[in-house]
Amino acid sequence: MINYKEALNIIEKNVTSLAVKDTDVKQAFGINAKTLVSKSPVPALSNSAMDGVAIQTKETIEITKDNPKRFEIKNTIYAGDKFIASDENDVSFEIMTGALMPKSFDAVIPIEQAKIITENNKRFLILDEEIKKDRNVRLAGEDFLPGDIILEKGSSINPYNLMAILMNGIDKVQIFQSPKIGIIATGSELDGNNESSIPNTNGPYIEACVKRLGLQCTNQLHAKDDPCEIKNKIKKCIDSGSDIIITSGGVSAGKADFVPSVLLDMGAEILFHKVWIRPGKPILMAKLPDGKILFGLPGNPVSVAVGFRFFVNNAIRLMQGQAKENYLVAVNQLEFKKSRKFCFFAKAKTTVNDQGKLEVIILEGQESFKLNPFREANSWAIIPEGLEAINKDQEIEIVPLNIGEAINL
Repeated sequence: MINYKEALNIIEKNVTSLAVKDTDVKQAFGINAKTLVSKSPVPALSNSAMDGVAIQTKETIEITKDNPKRFEIKNTIYAGDKFIASDENDVSFEIMTGALMPKSFDAVIPIEQAKIITENNKRFLILDEEIKKDRNVRLAGEDFLPGDIILEKGSSINPYNLMAILMNGIDKVQIFQSPKIGIIATGSELDGNNESSIPNTNGPYIEACVKRLGLQCTNQLHAKDDPCEIKNKIKKCIDSGSDIIITSGGVSAGKADFVPSVLLDMGAEILFHKVWIRPGKPILMAKLPDGKILFGLPGNPVSVAVGFRFFVNNAIRLMQGQAKENYLVAVNQLEFKKSRKFCFFAKAKTTVNDQGKLEVIILEGQESFKLNPFREANSWAIIPEGLEAINKDQEIEIVPLNIGEAINL
């Protein structure tokens, strides 16, 4: 049996990124496949940060309250107007937000702060103080300079960095194709046609996780504890174009646990089976003859949650060119004991204390069939093998409950 880190290494060794496709940036959704670098300054030219009056600060050096100066307002410059070059002295321009600054003009007086008078049908700005250079001006290259990184490879294209990509004049991006996921919940007890049936929570749970990640679920199937039926459902997922197939149940050591033997019969390579973790020890990973990946998760619902969160998620990240997930650190608030042999994934509640530090409580009800604690949980605590107890005030690693989302504090 292998430990959790060894399992992650096997996943990393056997999962490769999917193909890359060119996409119109306005329709881009997914993971960026090529680091984007700015080729020109943004803004391209200096422009006004607000509605006001543009001036040349060199003409304000000797201005005081006792020695005011007036500047004729020549005309109004709107956003989108062509660049203006003026060689006149003692003049100013009314300017709108986003309009290009005239050549050699380097500050803007906000319109609500500007003292403006009218004489002989002409408007004048009156100043009684020296004005500092670059006041209320968006300087050329202030946001991005040539060579600046806009978005790293492996980063998610979200609405915020989409604005930066568009502002840099990029209309096409390369993104990794998103993996398609097939799901098979095994177990005759999920049939629903007799009094001993139990609800199928695993299939809908995995499908909800897949959709929450913005990925396509090709199938959400059920198979009774029958080798032929399990094999046919796996083939159906393969035929539907699934890049990852996830089964639940049928991977332990019982008489009805047929998934490992079915996979071997199909010519699959079992990459690992059973890991020193709780919950979810019987977890399995296999590579099918066509190279597709299959994860066999144990049937208990929390084991399924752990398997998806800490194993399948890493494969999904690798298929989209992403690095392993980084874990957070929180201070444990209640002592918790476990077996030294296992890495334990605990349902947990994380909060922020008055000093701004993360604190975590490992909740009661850690059994792999108990779902009630999820009402309170917002995170997972990761307690590595080699430890028998986590003491109060000891730092431990945590991750958000939901993949790719912040902890709901």
